[in-house]
Amino acid sequence: MTRLAAVAFATAASLFSAPVLSAPVFSAAVFFAAVPADAQAPAPGPEPPVDSCVLIDTDFDIDDMMTIPTVIGARHVAAVVATEGYTVPALGAPAVEHLIDHPGQRDVPVIVGAATERPEADIAATFGDYVLDYRALMSRVNNALPVALPPAAPDDEVRRVSDSVAGCAQVDVLILGPFSSFARYSPAIRSKIGRVVITGRPPAGDAELEAGESFNCVYDRHSCEQVFDRQLPGLDHVFVDVPRTDCDTTPNKPGCEGRVYGPTLAMARQLAPTGLPGYLRQILLDDSATWALDTWEQSGYGGRTMFWDQSTALALLDPALFQPVGAHLETVLSPQEFQRAWVEYTNLSVSYR
Repeated sequence: MTRLAAVAFATAASLFSAPVLSAPVFSAAVFFAAVPADAQAPAPGPEPPVDSCVLIDTDFDIDDMMTIPTVIGARHVAAVVATEGYTVPALGAPAVEHLIDHPGQRDVPVIVGAATERPEADIAATFGDYVLDYRALMSRVNNALPVALPPAAPDDEVRRVSDSVAGCAQVDVLILGPFSSFARYSPAIRSKIGRVVITGRPPAGDAELEAGESFNCVYDRHSCEQVFDRQLPGLDHVFVDVPRTDCDTTPNKPGCEGRVYGPTLAMARQLAPTGLPGYLRQILLDDSATWALDTWEQSGYGGRTMFWDQSTALALLDPALFQPVGAHLETVLSPQEFQRAWVEYTNLSVSYR
């Protein structure tokens, strides 16, 4: 019996009141077993050893915020590293702490990572103003706070990361943002690294597909190339992307409904009402214009809203749900099946591993 099944009774009502979805093709790791409300919850099966840890490296954009709880509930997260990208580390680290600091749960260290200090004018010229818009709103945790929290002081991320994983026999690294911090700390923990699961595509993309360079690589190309050329060789690593469709920028156009791999209001409403899932649910629903497919075309933010980092987390937690596409992995699930899996895993974070 997986941990997902053991907590199913807490989420079954909300899940089954949602619109009927197509039959899942989940592997055993995400099999969903509903337990009647008056039945005794079965004892959870054997847990992975605590010394099998995860290190999350994030630039804390919307998809990062929706991903961190998913991993915290399913694996023992040794630490979260805040790296410059959509947010800056001094503001991103306090925002992550605000999200995951809940009474009765273990403390997960949040480390101030590398700041490349890329000029804002250059960011806007390269990516568009929306990156700076999201930098501001994510520093306030998707506008859940009236102002950003006081900035955190710079940290010795190499020492802090090393200390955080000292008790871990093996560490899987989830890279959700640029490679700036990983380039610094990975040599110090290389002997412990198991899998490295990375959002996006390799620096050169895929020759047989459209150019696939990710924001994470383009934002700090120097560290991306350093990591790809000198640090990833010899490590078990994969890149993960979202299946693309011709509806990705128009998810509500006739004929596009249900085809885009992205988050919806119905999905967020299925999160458990308590603990970290409950707080994430509140944050998402209080300002859904920043992320929901349902209203994305009217939101004014531009770009796309898709399951980027959520896919990376699911590829770490259940690799059987992914297949190679060129030089990266993509999910084999339908959008609706993916949404269901995200809800089930994220609801596990009512209790931290």
